[in-house]
Amino acid sequence: MKWLFLVHQVQTPNSRERVKVWRLTKKVGAILYRNSVYVLPYSKERLEDFHWLCQQIRDSKGEASVFISEAKDEKEDRALKQLFVAARAHEYAELDEKLDKYLDRSRKALSSDTLSTAHLKALEKDLRQLETALQDVRRVDFFEDAQGATIEKRLKQARLSLADVETPKETTFTIKHRSRSEFKGKTWATREHIHIDRLCSAWLIKTFIDPKAKFVFAPENKLPKNAIPFDVLGVEFSHQGDRCTFETVLKAFDIKDKALASLAEIVHNIDLKDQKYNRPEADGLDMLVRAISDSLRDDHKALELGSRVLDALYNRLSTNEK
Repeated sequence: MKWLFLVHQVQTPNSRERVKVWRLTKKVGAILYRNSVYVLPYSKERLEDFHWLCQQIRDSKGEASVFISEAKDEKEDRALKQLFVAARAHEYAELDEKLDKYLDRSRKALSSDTLSTAHLKALEKDLRQLETALQDVRRVDFFEDAQGATIEKRLKQARLSLADVETPKETTFTIKHRSRSEFKGKTWATREHIHIDRLCSAWLIKTFIDPKAKFVFAPENKLPKNAIPFDVLGVEFSHQGDRCTFETVLKAFDIKDKALASLAEIVHNIDLKDQKYNRPEADGLDMLVRAISDSLRDDHKALELGSRVLDALYNRLSTNEK
């Protein structure tokens, strides 16, 4: 069997350039064979991929060369193949775990009496992301792991389940007004791995409702019953009608602030993906919050760092609103 080897050296000490090279090798499905040597099973298309990657490395002031070789025996062939099998198996396992969580959340949402158009759109968005992730893995699954076909079958079933759901009729939601004095020193709880709506809602609670508020981030079925749930399906402080949780909390506590109203529009656009407000800041804040959450992998640290970003953004919006 023929193999392609990419030998490279990035001269610059700039870590950004090194990360760029790593991402490009991942994109074409290459596996690190030895230090600074990447490997791919041979094909004309993959040879072009490696030549393209060489050019990217040279543009970054590095050196790169591509070699075509055959393994010296079947044992070496199997060892190289196993590198790819193991890498794809790991990626499929991660995707399978995400799909399990999605299906559990989907079953609960679709069986709920409070299913809204916003909830349905959120399920559609999450399913689309899983489908794209599967396509990305299968594109570089050169030895066709059977797990890919299994996940594809499960995703198709999930897609059919969504297609069978009638679009909920929009109803007018009345949000009960709450007094901030009643919510001092409370513990709030939401789903773990926070992103835009949960992070921004926690910041809103901590900054404008209760500076001493505490937060618990956990799987939905393990949230403490003595805490106030938010951004959880079917609770008071969550999506209501076409409002995201941030908007619901803002309305419930009757917080009138032009800068917060602008921020609510940004959060709405990111979370619901409906372009209702067409805020130009949405894409930037979305990328930044996701980067914080995904890189830290600790919700309390993500909230701490994200809060500093939101403080700065709030101050800028306040200045613009004057």
